[in-house]
Amino acid sequence: MTLLAVLTLAGQNPPVTPPESPPESPPVTHPNTSPDDAIRVRFRMADGVRITGTLTEWDKNGIDGTFGRREWVELDARDVWKLYRKLMNIESASQWAHLGRALLLCSLDQPQAAKNAEKAFARTVRLDQSMSEMISAIRIEVDRIKADREALEQAIASEKLDTLSPESVEWKPQPWPEISQTEQNAATLVMRADAAKMLSLVGLDIVPVETEYFLFYSDMPRRESARWARELDHMYARLADIFFLEEGKNIFWGKAVIFVFNHQKRFQLLEAQAFNHLAPESVLGLCHQRGPKVFVNFYRQPDDLAFAAVLVHETVHGFMHRYQTPQRLPVWANEGFADYVASISFRNSPIDGERRKTGVAFIRAGGDVRFILNLSYLDGSWPGEDAIGYPVSYLLVSLMIRERPRNFGRWVQAVKAGKDWKQALADEFGVTDRRLIERFTRYHLVND
Repeated sequence: MTLLAVLTLAGQNPPVTPPESPPESPPVTHPNTSPDDAIRVRFRMADGVRITGTLTEWDKNGIDGTFGRREWVELDARDVWKLYRKLMNIESASQWAHLGRALLLCSLDQPQAAKNAEKAFARTVRLDQSMSEMISAIRIEVDRIKADREALEQAIASEKLDTLSPESVEWKPQPWPEISQTEQNAATLVMRADAAKMLSLVGLDIVPVETEYFLFYSDMPRRESARWARELDHMYARLADIFFLEEGKNIFWGKAVIFVFNHQKRFQLLEAQAFNHLAPESVLGLCHQRGPKVFVNFYRQPDDLAFAAVLVHETVHGFMHRYQTPQRLPVWANEGFADYVASISFRNSPIDGERRKTGVAFIRAGGDVRFILNLSYLDGSWPGEDAIGYPVSYLLVSLMIRERPRNFGRWVQAVKAGKDWKQALADEFGVTDRRLIERFTRYHLVND
């Protein structure tokens, strides 16, 4: 199993402060180009994909431009060697050391990069012999990353990690006890301590952005973290309206912890180390519950709207864990409701556009809606072939809320209290599951 270099693990700055330290994002200059000129670049990714574009910024970890953000470890090591030298100040010992670090990290997946890494380190020492200590620290850092990767791969190979969805855990319909504000404050301190311990497992130390309901930890720029944390507070307000919570009521135990990483492999590593869970490549984020505690873990997709949709979806799972009781709704409603909230929580949400077309096509092709309602986390059948469970469940929940919003709320409360979902449907929503499916199917045969 191949994992992508430093982004998967505890790769942090070397513990030794270099004698000469360039800015994190040095000016993009080429020896033969003025700083105001755009720089056209061509390079290959490690998987062979060729990219051409305009480079706007670079730093010791990667490059930015019209092609988005690309980490050095994602590039073909031969092009790292060529491009970095064009951009750097060739008289800077620390920049040669950072080039060596980038190449040494590349060598974890591209062994041929080690030779040029040693060349870069040799040039570093020729320019400044005092940099030997920094080079030693870099070697220790990369060795630690390699060991962590091997441990993760060994755990996966020996099937020590859980593979079922965290939502598959069965919970009893036992109401959460009310706690005082003093107890809430103490619980928030516990959540902060838990989050710090989890982050330390992957070599990170992050100060959270704290909002009324969330502790938001991310390796994104702090301003961006604050933006997304505010979006989650808006989402919470929407849910509070749906369930008629009193204004300002916090149903979380302390506050919900949100982890958002710039890279998928770091998200996957935290899943393994903190939650003993193997996150499939297709998974973008997950919600975990530990008793009354809620933790949500994501990686940052390039598309803002797609990222926001997943962020809201998984955080809704955390909210629903704490709403009245931890009892789950049936799988189709659990996932359909999370999608519904994601579709209404922010402007231009892609959820409706993505789900509606696929779901309607399934229904009009004669798809078996009852089969979708019987899919399960536990037997691995959810979300069905081509993940059809998501669009069908989204459409069904949306129709229920649109036509009978108060009945839907009462149905949710009845299921959370322990009543069988089909019986609750008859008692609180006023229809049997058979009649609901018939109504749902007829509606979408003629309505988009």
